Amino acid sequence: MIARPREPKGSPRQRALIEVATLVTEQPWRVERVAELDDDALVHTVALSAYFGHLNRIADAVAVPLDFEVRHVPPATDPNVPALAHAPTPSTGEPALSLEGRPATATAFGAWYEYVFDRDAPLSRAERSQIMGWVADWLGAPRYADDDGVAEPELRRLAELVTLAPWQLSDAAFAPLRAGGWDDEKLFDAVVTASTAGVASRIHVALTAIG
Repeated sequence: MIARPREPKGSPRQRALIEVATLVTEQPWRVERVAELDDDALVHTVALSAYFGHLNRIADAVAVPLDFEVRHVPPATDPNVPALAHAPTPSTGEPALSLEGRPATATAFGAWYEYVFDRDAPLSRAERSQIMGWVADWLGAPRYADDDGVAEPELRRLAELVTLAPWQLSDAAFAPLRAGGWDDEKLFDAVVTASTAGVASRIHVALTAIG
């Protein structure tokens, strides 16, 4: 079931969970209500899928090795796999469901979001704002921040890889910014900012799509 996510087996509920998790990751604008999941379970699935996508992106960016045994060994990363598609159209309307239905989740995500974006370093607020806007555009989410100035195209490219093709992250992806004087702390901040923006956008778009 894990090794072949596009050929899911198991109970109808398990298949529904896999389908929603896959769509949140790849095409959140296509998430729909399913009979096997009530609204609370659907919100929980969307939030967990987006959050674990963030964790996987961080792992891809730093090339962290597994230091424990797992039942299902992940497949080897293939950088030749194409990037995920941009959203075909912007998401419109208000989310049909809200994270507020799960207060602990909403509180935790709100605190994390504030920590990531309400800072002036290592990235500047202008750089964070630009990343947020780019990620929102790629995933079809509304912009909650305006671009402030013109950022380096190398930063936009890195943010796009984090959002749509994290398996293509490598030393080469970071090299242009390193050449411009970026250190590991600033590079990691860029990855975390893009990935967190992706969590927020994926949740918003998915919960709007189900309406």
